[in-house]
Amino acid sequence: MGGTAVADVWIVGRGEGNAEMRTLCEELGGRGLRAEVVDWEGLTPSCAPPGALRANGDFEVPRLAVIGSRVFTRQPAAGLAGLQSALGLLEDAGARLVNSLASLTAYRNKLRQVAALGAAGLPVPPTRAARSVAQVDACVGAWQDVVVKPSYGHASLDVVRLRAKERGGLGERSGMLVWHLLDRHEMLCVQQFVANPGRDLRVLVIGGRVAACYYHASTAPDGDTHHPLYPFRWERAELDPRVEELALRAVAVLGFDVASLDLLEGPDGPVLIEVNPSISYWASVNRTEHDRTPEGITRAYVDLLCERLATPGPAVP
Repeated sequence: MGGTAVADVWIVGRGEGNAEMRTLCEELGGRGLRAEVVDWEGLTPSCAPPGALRANGDFEVPRLAVIGSRVFTRQPAAGLAGLQSALGLLEDAGARLVNSLASLTAYRNKLRQVAALGAAGLPVPPTRAARSVAQVDACVGAWQDVVVKPSYGHASLDVVRLRAKERGGLGERSGMLVWHLLDRHEMLCVQQFVANPGRDLRVLVIGGRVAACYYHASTAPDGDTHHPLYPFRWERAELDPRVEELALRAVAVLGFDVASLDLLEGPDGPVLIEVNPSISYWASVNRTEHDRTPEGITRAYVDLLCERLATPGPAVP
C-alpha cells in the first residue's frame, strides 16, 4: 500500500490553526499549490507503510509539512520521544519537514543549542545544565546573577532571574522555587545574567535572510522583559550588520529553515540568548517598519516553501 498526497503542503499545528497559517495556505494556493492547515491531534501515525492516517481513515503523505510551534510546545515532555518518532514517519514516507526533524530533535533543547552556538564561536552567556538545587546554587554562587529556565520551554514560561544572597548562593525561598521548577522540568538551563538596557532584540530569519528585526522593550520598573504584570512594547530597531551576521550564522549552525532569535545588547556587544525553531505569529509585523523583506514576511515564507518543494530533501537512512 502506498501513500498519495492529496496536498502539496501541510501547515501542521494543533486545533484549527491561526490566521498566519491560513494566510500561508491562501498564498500557496495562489501559486497553484494544494495546501491546508492540519491538526496534529487528528493524525494517526502509520508505520507500514510510513506516513499518517487522517481522521476519516484516509492515508496521506504531503510533499512538505511545516511543523508549527504548538506541535512541540503543547506536547508533554513524557511524550516528546513519541512525537519525534511520529514526525520521523512522515520523513520516512518522503515528506520534507520545515524545520527538519534532525535540527528540531537536536536543537529545540536549549542546552544543546547553546553548546552548538558556543562551539561555533558565537557569543552566548556562560551556561550550565542543572539537575539539582545544589547545582543551581553553585551557578548562583559563581555568577551572582543568573537566569534559570527549562531546557525545553517557550513563551518565557518558568523563566526566573535569581541573585545571590549574602552567603553567596540561593536563599531558602529561591531554593524552594528551584526545587519546584526541577520537579516540573527535571533539568534546567542556568545562564549568567547579561546586563542590558531593558530590551530584547528579536530577529526573524527565513531561508537564510533576515525577515524582521525589532525590540521587545520592558515596561517594568526593574527592566524585566518577562514580567507578567508589565507587558513589553515593540520598538523600532536598526539592523546592525553585526547582528545580521550573527543571526544568520546562528541559524546556519543549527540547520533551521526558519527561526526567531532573541539577543541582548550586552556590555561587549550582542549576545545570543536563544534561537526558537519556528515563526508562528507575524501578521502584526508584516509590511510594517519592522519588516525587512521586499514584499512582506508571508511572501518570503511562501518563497522559502516553494524553494524547498523544488529541491531534494535530506537523504533518509
